[in-house]
Amino acid sequence: MARILFDLDGTLVDSAPSLCHAGNALLAHLGRKPVDVETYKGFVGRGMPRQIEQLLTNTGGVPGGELAPHLARFRAVYDADPLIKTVAYPGVPEALEALKAAGHLLEVCTQKAGVPARKVLSGLGLDGTIEGFTGGDSLDVLKPDPAMLWHAAAQIGEGPILFVGDTIVDAETARRASVPFLLHTPGYRQEPVEALDPAATFDDWSTLPDLVFRLLAPAA
Repeated sequence: MARILFDLDGTLVDSAPSLCHAGNALLAHLGRKPVDVETYKGFVGRGMPRQIEQLLTNTGGVPGGELAPHLARFRAVYDADPLIKTVAYPGVPEALEALKAAGHLLEVCTQKAGVPARKVLSGLGLDGTIEGFTGGDSLDVLKPDPAMLWHAAAQIGEGPILFVGDTIVDAETARRASVPFLLHTPGYRQEPVEALDPAATFDDWSTLPDLVFRLLAPAA
């Protein structure tokens, strides 16, 4: 059996509408025009400070040259209700249940801070199958530093590691950790699939349990 680590945003859940909602609240406060969700997806994946920096840079720059107050304003809106427009991708609960029933150990490894991430997991009913959590405030580094994966894997026992994600940051994290990367293609990836060099791809969560079985079979 394996330790299967999952990214959150763009992998287990479609959170871009919620993030965009909070981002546009920040832009409205600054007197700027809103951005659409597809544009916002390009800002997600490297941690919230970088996300807000990119949002501001792409809409006119960081006012005052100081990111902290704008990040705090964004967090005040987003952290209050990260579920406002967030949904699990179709088939996620069932796939996680099937993987757990097969004996795999499941954990989330996300750039998102612990409080909003745990609200999302519990609010969408995903926390019952997840046995560990590593978030953006768990360590002093973020993905693609492989320490994020090592920290996550160490919490949930022994066995081979698979990492499931959706962006080039996730792919680079897996590469640095020397673990197979499974790409959720409907996520927030900006690059072509081949640039991420995944061990496997999937667009339908109902296919993931069998895909995991096939990937692990040669090592069984």
